[in-house]
Amino acid sequence: MSEETLSKRGQANLPAGDSLEKLVQIFSKGYDKEKNPDGIISLGVAENGLMHKELAEYFNKIDITPYHLTYGDGPFGSRALRTALSSYFNDYFRPVKKVLPEQLLVAGGVTSIIDLITYGVADEGDGILIGRPLYTSFASDVNARAGAKLCPVSTGAEDPMSEKAVEQYEKELLRQEEDGTRIRAVILSRYVKLVERRYLVGLLILTSQTSPHNPLGKCYVCDPQQHIKSLLLTAYVNQSADTLKAYMRLCQNHHIHLISDEVYAMSIYKTPSNATATPFTSVLSIDTAGVIDPDRVHVLYGMSKDFSSNGLRCGVLLTQANAPLLKALKTVSIFSWPTSITEHYWTTLLADRPFLSYYFAENSARLAAGYARLTAFLRQNHIPWSEGSNAGFFVWADFRGYLGPDVVVDTREEEEQVEAVAAGRPSRVYRTSRKAKERDDWFFDRLIAAGVFVASGDAFFAEAHGWYRVSFSVPGEVLELGLQRLKGVLDKV
Repeated sequence: MSEETLSKRGQANLPAGDSLEKLVQIFSKGYDKEKNPDGIISLGVAENGLMHKELAEYFNKIDITPYHLTYGDGPFGSRALRTALSSYFNDYFRPVKKVLPEQLLVAGGVTSIIDLITYGVADEGDGILIGRPLYTSFASDVNARAGAKLCPVSTGAEDPMSEKAVEQYEKELLRQEEDGTRIRAVILSRYVKLVERRYLVGLLILTSQTSPHNPLGKCYVCDPQQHIKSLLLTAYVNQSADTLKAYMRLCQNHHIHLISDEVYAMSIYKTPSNATATPFTSVLSIDTAGVIDPDRVHVLYGMSKDFSSNGLRCGVLLTQANAPLLKALKTVSIFSWPTSITEHYWTTLLADRPFLSYYFAENSARLAAGYARLTAFLRQNHIPWSEGSNAGFFVWADFRGYLGPDVVVDTREEEEQVEAVAAGRPSRVYRTSRKAKERDDWFFDRLIAAGVFVASGDAFFAEAHGWYRVSFSVPGEVLELGLQRLKGVLDKV
């Protein structure tokens, strides 16, 4: 009866609350070497703890004044922070046109920014195209308040970081429109090169053009022509300029926005295995003349990933040629007002270039070490993964071999189909079925019972059960213990 007291919007959000509550339960039982040594080790969250000690020390040294306890300059970012951010973008993102403070809107995290821009470009019931697998929170980011519809795109055998994948977006767009859903945006999730074509399960969220993709951790290669209203490019994978231009043409041809989420722009690392990985390319560095109207191009950025500060909640929208959009979003930005102390901290960090140089270099080295350790573990245990990543905090790994014989199919026909998708070397062939779902849930529960949390592909709209996003951006001793617990589960299933 109590559910009937809610609005239709409130009732519609109830199912998503169950998943969130499950995650909160996992967090509440988190591992701590001293306080909770038997707690759950998280290798399933896109959070970088490798530089927390250094950043906490830095934070404790900044000068907090009475002014930083006030409302500050208003709900859409202090002038000091927007000035520091514009300078940062100009120095690190190589923009074709100089970024100005008045082109920025600051809010309480990139999640809030995605909610805001969806609210600004899509009406209730409009569709947002996102490639699979995709960042789990996109569903609520575009739907919980703005009421837009998430429309996952399967790229099949096509590399989601390539130009050919754009064709799949148009096909899904046309199918959705035929069914009555007006498409208003494409979210291209780009985590710099996290996946190799042979292990692609599909992952394209044109959400940020940072070039790294989540959960694949790859960058887009930079030319197709298609149809939609708004394109969100997420910076989880590095895409080349050619691929990015292809998405720009898609957006231009169909009068949609290109939103590039570049939150992993500086979380790049090098290892012997990713020497040929596509480097990060910001959409800001691409001359849009003759390709797309500049008022359709937007960039998302934040503190959470590159600055290892998920808990401080501060994100920014950069749009260089769409003042009406900024004006419209400022009227509702009061609901995601960033804190003055967080703004002051980020402003101080951005202005301290000597510290930034040290921080980015050391963070890159530690990420590379974590990636090397995790992939060595996967290789030793014969677990395929999307190889060649060079950005982000995780790998996309294939645990289907541990789901049991109920999901193994040995027909030659299906083997050939899998080889076409994987473009490589599958030793076994898998199918998606209710039994596979049940085994996947069983495997996930075994992991939690063993004290290690790894993010199930179900949360990322994976095209097959058994794929998991495994994070390596935790201190070395914690990663080792987490892998020990994971190994204990693998040995028993």
